[in-house]
Amino acid sequence: MSRCIGCGAKIQTTNPEKIGYVPEIAMIERGEQVYCKRCYDIRHHNALYTPEYDTKMYYDKIKNIKDENALVILMIDIMDIFGGFIPNLSEYIGNNKVLIVVNKIDVLPKSVNIKKFEELISLISKRKKLNVVGIMMISARKQDDVEKVIARISKLKYAAKKKYSHEKEVRFDNCYIIGCASVGKSTFMNMIGKITLNYPSDVITTSNQYQTTQDFIKWPLDQKSYLIDTPGFINPSHYGAYIDNKSLQVLIPKKYIKVRTYQLNPDQTIFIGGLAKIKFDGENKINVSFYISNELYLHRTKTIQADKILETQQFKLLVPPYTEEEALKLNEKAVYNYEIMGTSDIFISGIGFIHITSEKCNVEVQVPKPILVEKIDGFM
Repeated sequence: MSRCIGCGAKIQTTNPEKIGYVPEIAMIERGEQVYCKRCYDIRHHNALYTPEYDTKMYYDKIKNIKDENALVILMIDIMDIFGGFIPNLSEYIGNNKVLIVVNKIDVLPKSVNIKKFEELISLISKRKKLNVVGIMMISARKQDDVEKVIARISKLKYAAKKKYSHEKEVRFDNCYIIGCASVGKSTFMNMIGKITLNYPSDVITTSNQYQTTQDFIKWPLDQKSYLIDTPGFINPSHYGAYIDNKSLQVLIPKKYIKVRTYQLNPDQTIFIGGLAKIKFDGENKINVSFYISNELYLHRTKTIQADKILETQQFKLLVPPYTEEEALKLNEKAVYNYEIMGTSDIFISGIGFIHITSEKCNVEVQVPKPILVEKIDGFM
């Protein structure tokens, strides 16, 4: 069965509306090295597609990994380290070794202590019962970083030659790249293709859209095994599962983040677009720094005026979301109350994180009910 070289979808020539469609003439002209209609439209016309949100289908695709002797590369976006862990992943990959590759570190200011992130990720992975053999912090856009990952994979795969032996011991067969949608797996794979397979340009389809990879994409790792890219998991605890592409582009940092810091008095509220409302209360001054996309609008107001602001400015100042259809998906709210004494960081899946410093204050975070919110004390 032929597959699209851009997204891994099974090729079919009968229905242009379904995944994997290729006109018969293209199959005749190009053979198996062909892009499906969806990939062609994304690559050449910036076409937009709605991703399929099907958790069961995703788990069905990866469930057989647990029966293999494999290495799993779990790729995580540094802006979403809690939401980057796929729920119940250990049930589907078993006790296979996991190399965690944390991507997009180049968007964070140099003042951020990356080592702290590594320590936190290590702690989370233990809670998730993953057999982690290492954590690497990279930018998939930098060749040097990706070369270090390739070297690490090789070191994990092959043991040193035994005395009087001509062959190295092979510790695992296939290597799977797993992660949530939009963490940069395809960008990572394309860089590997340029480094190891001498591809002159990107082969796998990448775009600013969610979930461009549709099925497994296999590249040779050696003569007997493969490096396998997998579809991105659409995490129901992440905003990306509910908003459209226009809103998503505002959330995803595309370049170096400019931290926005506020010195607040008590009884003030900050809106993060129309996605989250954060209320600050207490008797002490509060310093708040937002590590989020530069394009995401922040609106500061007195708490007493917050409800009126939301009522009058939704879909105007307070965007994203931009449409009522999106807002309906995010309509049911959850409220998290935290007491801050010293420094704490609040992570909101799909947005980023907020660093708060105060002698003592109360913080109320209101987000749509499915969205993951976590607080860590003394993190940065």
